[in-house]
Amino acid sequence: MPAESGESFGVTVDAIHPGTTVRYHYRGGDSLAVVTEKADGHVTFVGDDCNGKFTYDQIDRMLESGRLLIVLE
Repeated sequence: MPAESGESFGVTVDAIHPGTTVRYHYRGGDSLAVVTEKADGHVTFVGDDCNGKFTYDQIDRMLESGRLLIVLE
């Protein structure tokens, strides 16, 4: 059943795996990055203008706030 207008679905760290492209919004701007590792309670991503290693809880908060977006190709 398609989502009704205005309805949205939450995304969690469970949707992120190595190879996932993300857009990370940080203080100085935003950048595309690729998830390189998901292990031991952390997610690591690498991009031309940003690198990050965050806990699963931090990733969930960034997804919820819109600071981290999953890019669908």
